[in-house]
Amino acid sequence: MPHLKSLAGLGMVAKYVSNWYCILALYANIIPKTTARFKDGRGVDVYKNNYIVFYEEIYKRHLQNHGFIFETKGKEESVRTPEGLVIMLRPPYSFVLDEIFLMKVYGQPQLKGRVVIDIGTSFGDSALYFASLGASKVYCFEADKDLYQMAQENISLNNMTGKIHIYNQKATGELLRILILRYGLKNVFLKVDCEGCEYEVIKNMGHSMFESIGDIVMEYHMQPEPLIGHLTRLGFRIRRKRRILFASKC
Repeated sequence: MPHLKSLAGLGMVAKYVSNWYCILALYANIIPKTTARFKDGRGVDVYKNNYIVFYEEIYKRHLQNHGFIFETKGKEESVRTPEGLVIMLRPPYSFVLDEIFLMKVYGQPQLKGRVVIDIGTSFGDSALYFASLGASKVYCFEADKDLYQMAQENISLNNMTGKIHIYNQKATGELLRILILRYGLKNVFLKVDCEGCEYEVIKNMGHSMFESIGDIVMEYHMQPEPLIGHLTRLGFRIRRKRRILFASKC
């Protein structure tokens, strides 16, 4: 989400909000609340330490400026990406679409004909992104039941049920080992974004399983050095961007 301590965050707010200085005063604890006046005429109340609705409105406008189309259906919204994917979501998730489809936090890997394992698939946005890049199969893990159901809806909505399979359970090293062996997977692209489970998954998969993995993109939530050291010993070349590790075979 945009952060007012960063020039990028302040720039995004100033781009869409007429009285951006009031938001800055709120953030600096000068005032307890304000109404953000968007340049398209919408007004949104913003309270100290609660910017969720405000940020959602910022990101909706940001995505619309980049070709995304929003439609509201009851409590849910659908978003059509410039690539033609249709994604149902519940606010405040618009910033995630920005991260994946515009900022490309998981990169833009060459996936044509490759298998992806997507750990922490949320409402299916990342799985659909990987499928749109040409992945032949995407195996997903999502432990949250509501997000799992949303992901199933989004997969079906985009006619991807034959390409994307999602498990409603927490990923573990043992489960990944079973999956890789069951289907004889090779040259896997592994994405991990699971709020801390990355340490257990990487540690407990077993060294031989990494022979089947060609690339890894992973968000880390604690110190990255143990992950970097472990993957380096397994023969991966590592680079880091913000809180994302990119690992590829040397």
